[in-house]
Amino acid sequence: MRPEIMVIGRLAAIGVLSAAAIGCSGGGGGADAGRSPGPALRSPGSALRSPGSALRSPGSGLRSPGPTPSRPAVSARPEVVPSLSGGTWTQTRTADAGAVMLSVAVTGGGEAWAVGTPGENRRTGTVLRWDGHTWRAAPLPPGLRYPAVVSATSPRNVWIFDNHANAWQWDGRRWSARGRPPGKLPIVLDDAVVTGPADAWVAAAQDHGTAEEPDWRPVLARRSPAGWSVVPRPARQAVRHLGATASGDLWALTEDGDTVSSVEHWNGRRWTAVPPPPWPGGATAEFTDLAVVSEREVWVAGSILPPGDGSATAMLMRWNGDRWNPVSGLPADAVSFNAVASDGHGGVWLGASNYHSENKRILLHFDRRSWTYEKTPRTGNAPEVLDLVKLPGRDTVFAVGGNPSYDEDGEAWIWTRS
Repeated sequence: MRPEIMVIGRLAAIGVLSAAAIGCSGGGGGADAGRSPGPALRSPGSALRSPGSALRSPGSGLRSPGPTPSRPAVSARPEVVPSLSGGTWTQTRTADAGAVMLSVAVTGGGEAWAVGTPGENRRTGTVLRWDGHTWRAAPLPPGLRYPAVVSATSPRNVWIFDNHANAWQWDGRRWSARGRPPGKLPIVLDDAVVTGPADAWVAAAQDHGTAEEPDWRPVLARRSPAGWSVVPRPARQAVRHLGATASGDLWALTEDGDTVSSVEHWNGRRWTAVPPPPWPGGATAEFTDLAVVSEREVWVAGSILPPGDGSATAMLMRWNGDRWNPVSGLPADAVSFNAVASDGHGGVWLGASNYHSENKRILLHFDRRSWTYEKTPRTGNAPEVLDLVKLPGRDTVFAVGGNPSYDEDGEAWIWTRS
């Protein structure tokens, strides 16, 4: 059994939310019996389990983008203690009694949107809009109860996806329903991203079995002006996280078995594998989030899991257009990075799991040269940053999350750095 590891990402909370939604909303009925939709919350000493992971074929069948370049070895972990940043963060508490803020997105017009779960005392989830000065409640799309992911390319193209992969689009004045991927129900969302005015991608799992014998299979679907279509992939690996640039350059983290094991790139026609570097000593990597800046700048964050009973350590690597470059000199007390976002200047913001400082050092900045910790607002026990984003051209950064490991004693919040 592994030591204390808690990698609670945005989709872990979606998994818990999905289970509640299937039981309460009637979506999927009893077909989810025996299966936990979405990654389960990781408790200390547990391994990340994903829907139907034991049923997925390990073979990728993916085409390599070309000869594999020489890959740098991962250096030993130095004892790095970042300095404390002087940045000022304010907290907006959005809900309590078990609620969690799951996702945040910027529109490019100085505004942002954030969504979260309803928690114990609400009938619907939270949808908030940043107007440039403060977070305000926004009207929910008709029929939306459990928002899970928000993604946008402009103030007139904001999409919200619920835990059953239903989509709604905001055109700057009103919401319009955009349906969900075709195929058998039930369906449970893993992630979603918008790449154009009428173009969106959804990664999910669909049950092709029965209530007695579930058969959950990954599905990747795309919505165009013609509607939804399933995009064939050569393997049964599940796509767990999606990231895209404004130009539509698309990347994905995939899962094979119990861990996220690879990175894939969509070139507009097909998916190709972009193999990560080998990890020393038989270790494996668990990828939890990615930040896509351009075709030549992609960041992937997560943790390194050594074989046996070794301690997990945080992992960060950068794609430079030709190869992956693991970042050395990471903070010594970071167990895992749960969320990553570009800082707009070649560096990244990161949300971390940290069991050496009572979970206080969980928000960091890396400028490609050095690390700094952010002094976060006071909040409840075991806070988790589940998503991060920076307003383009400004110094404003948003972090969303909650205290998901404390169930009904947790609260949902947004941290704003300006």
